[in-house]
Amino acid sequence: MANPNKQLSPDIIESQPANENLPEQKPSPLRTYFLLFILISVLVSLAAYTVWQELNTIKSTSELAQSDLQTQLRQLDQATQSQLQSMQDQQTALNEQLEQTITISQQAINTTNRNQREWVLAEVEYLLRIANRRLQIARDINGAIAALTAANQRLFDLGDLTYFELRKQLNNDIASLKSVYQVDINGTALAIDQIISLVNVLPFKSAQDEIKSQLSEQNVETTTEEPEGFVDKVIDTVMNIGDIKFHQRSIQPASSAQQQQHIEQLLISHLLSARLSVLRYDNTQFNHDIQKSIELLNLYYKDNDNRVTQINNDLLEFKNINLLPDLPDITHSWNMLKQPSIPANEAPSNTPTPANETSTTLEVL
Repeated sequence: MANPNKQLSPDIIESQPANENLPEQKPSPLRTYFLLFILISVLVSLAAYTVWQELNTIKSTSELAQSDLQTQLRQLDQATQSQLQSMQDQQTALNEQLEQTITISQQAINTTNRNQREWVLAEVEYLLRIANRRLQIARDINGAIAALTAANQRLFDLGDLTYFELRKQLNNDIASLKSVYQVDINGTALAIDQIISLVNVLPFKSAQDEIKSQLSEQNVETTTEEPEGFVDKVIDTVMNIGDIKFHQRSIQPASSAQQQQHIEQLLISHLLSARLSVLRYDNTQFNHDIQKSIELLNLYYKDNDNRVTQINNDLLEFKNINLLPDLPDITHSWNMLKQPSIPANEAPSNTPTPANETSTTLEVL
């Protein structure tokens, strides 16, 4: 603030009156408008520059973001493609493994089925061999039927229609074997052994028993009113007369222990021979020994004894046994197993095979 006490210089004092007389100058409106326009232009330019700078920044940011987004999209696409390719590779590998697994499984199934089929066929072949051996060697009809039935069941379990004709042939063989009477060889031999064990206790006939039997054949009538011992007296009288024959048959009682022992040994020898003939399937010798045993029983042993009667009945039943029946040929089923394509109409009929005839198929035996 100017000091009022300060003195003005003379030059200034002198000049002031001169300036006071000058007219006062006012600012021009045009200049004002021009300055205002310039100011506004500067402000607009500054604003436009700021906006431009902001736009450039936004554009740069946007371009950078777009570039980053594109980069991320490319990376994501590459990652997706890589994953997709990896998944496709894995799918291909899984498909290959699945195909290999299916192939291996099928091979295992085929191998198992083939092994099972081979095992079943080998078992069937073994059973057919057993059936033929039991029939041809041991003449065991029941054993042969059991073996053929087991072979038929194995083929049924296999479920292969290729062997239908073979099963048909097996059933024909089984029916043919069932039509043949099976002699109980072991049972017959044991029954003969039982008879042999009783020979030593069988009672022998006496002279009186023989005369009684012969008198009964002559229809000698005796009544209950006759005194006891009448027949014995008649026998004594007849024996005193001499050797009298009835119907051309002499009285042959076993009169001594030595003779009885000889008869027992003879009977036992015939029974033992019959037993051996049963085991050898010798029908002729068996019938001969049974007939001789019956004759010895009827000639030397008491007819009214229950043991003698029972043994005689058993021996008569033995005479009806046929140890050597004609056996059917069952070898064709084994041939059909080796050649399953053979038609059924080519199969020979089950004609009986003689007992002493050897089977034509040697491989079966």
